[in-house]
Amino acid sequence: MIPKIIHQVWEGRQNPLSDFYTQLSGTWKEHHPAWQYKFWDGDRMDAFVREHFPDFAGTYFGYRYPVQRWDTIRYLILFKIGGMYVDFDYECLESFDDLITENGTCFFAMEPDEHRRALGKTLCFNNALMATSPGHPFFKHIIEHLTSTPFSYSGNKVHDVLTSTGPLMLSNLYENYKGTDVRILPADQVSPWSQREVRNFVAGIADEELLEKKLEKAIAIHYFWGSW
Repeated sequence: MIPKIIHQVWEGRQNPLSDFYTQLSGTWKEHHPAWQYKFWDGDRMDAFVREHFPDFAGTYFGYRYPVQRWDTIRYLILFKIGGMYVDFDYECLESFDDLITENGTCFFAMEPDEHRRALGKTLCFNNALMATSPGHPFFKHIIEHLTSTPFSYSGNKVHDVLTSTGPLMLSNLYENYKGTDVRILPADQVSPWSQREVRNFVAGIADEELLEKKLEKAIAIHYFWGSW
């Protein structure tokens, strides 16, 4: 069973949380009034790793890019505590109560098809929205991979992050996962707009009628703001 806890991560050592992100965070609280909300800043993240995953601390604090720690901490939190993790650039449109009831013990959000094609994948999901019960086998699989698999940096930050701790790493692990207990929510529900469409909307050059139509099945919108 997935606990009704919403987790959000913002290290806060370099940049304060913006009003925009605070407003988006409020949409999750609004649609889930009975859920517990946990905010994780840098000090709380670091203490959590040292207390619950001391053998992983060397890897965690040794990452070259802060975003790799921000990626990794969400897997550790969900494995230990369970619940739903959501990035701050995600807006909630409806409650996830029924969705969690219907989708078992673990789920992730599919990337828009445009992103999948750009990455050359047959399937690609993200780590911006995911939920699980504590101790789930797939999250154990993720942590074991991060703990045991050496990574060589190429110098391309985006590529290195995506393949070491981010969505490409997740999708690759899922392709070789033998379990049947992970659900991938369709993009039209949880990632209806691509990054390009979001940027066009902000710039005032989007086909707004098309974007509105893409929201017909949506219960959340990822804005792909890329704060890292």
